[in-house]
Amino acid sequence: MYILGISAYYHNSAAALIHNGVVIAAAEEERFTRIKFDSGFPHNAVAFCLKKAGIKLADVAAVVYYEKPLLKFDRIAENFSRTGIAGYWAFVKYMPLWSGQKLLMRSVLNKELRRYLIKGEKLPKLAFSNHHLSHAASAYYCSPYSKAAILTIDGVGEWATASISIGEGNKITTLKELHYPHSVGMLYSAFTQFLGFEVNSGEYKLMGLAPYGDKNSEECQTFITLIYEHLITLNSDGSIKLNLEYFDFPKGFSTANIKQFEKLFGIQQRVGRLLPRIAILQWLYNGY
Repeated sequence: MYILGISAYYHNSAAALIHNGVVIAAAEEERFTRIKFDSGFPHNAVAFCLKKAGIKLADVAAVVYYEKPLLKFDRIAENFSRTGIAGYWAFVKYMPLWSGQKLLMRSVLNKELRRYLIKGEKLPKLAFSNHHLSHAASAYYCSPYSKAAILTIDGVGEWATASISIGEGNKITTLKELHYPHSVGMLYSAFTQFLGFEVNSGEYKLMGLAPYGDKNSEECQTFITLIYEHLITLNSDGSIKLNLEYFDFPKGFSTANIKQFEKLFGIQQRVGRLLPRIAILQWLYNGY
């Protein structure tokens, strides 16, 4: 049985083909279009996977999309209802996109997939997976383990921003989730923005630069104290709670509240510079 997995319409669109539990082929769309972080439907990646296996789309039993758009919309709509007038312009900006495409994702995907069919062939079954379950599955099922603990951390999926799961045999059971707006990924992206890099792009640069800092320096210790006292609350179970006074993403804007960050750390946002404040990076590298 063949199963085709697809991610699209956010960043790094990709496709992967599985045959009886074995990955036959996988590719990101940007490798074909040469567009960095290409977010369009992965036509080239899908075609590559099918060609690699020597099959047609009609031979595929199911196509699985990497998240659940309706559940994600539920989170976005509730978020805007909480922010009120503060999130008005972001609401005006994003709602047409949701009403025109993302709420109709099943129709959008089926329309794109029909390009691979010839007359008389039927579309495969289309299913939608939970975002963090997709992350967990990509790690666990490709590992050599028959039983493993699985930790996922990112910005946000539908509601979850982090999850702890157990993989055993062919089943994954989620034990606990951290929910939006409290997110380690959003915290990291806020520093990415504050230090002059692009969100959802420059985070890897922070990881690369962080080891050059000195965590024992007086400056670094000062930043650590400020972060714990003002930005986050670290709970006994390892989860965090963000002080939303310092973040703009619930309003649909940039991740960090730059004025608040500048006031807290006593430094201005670095815009378009290559060398960020190493002391803050060191804290991010060593973890909270």
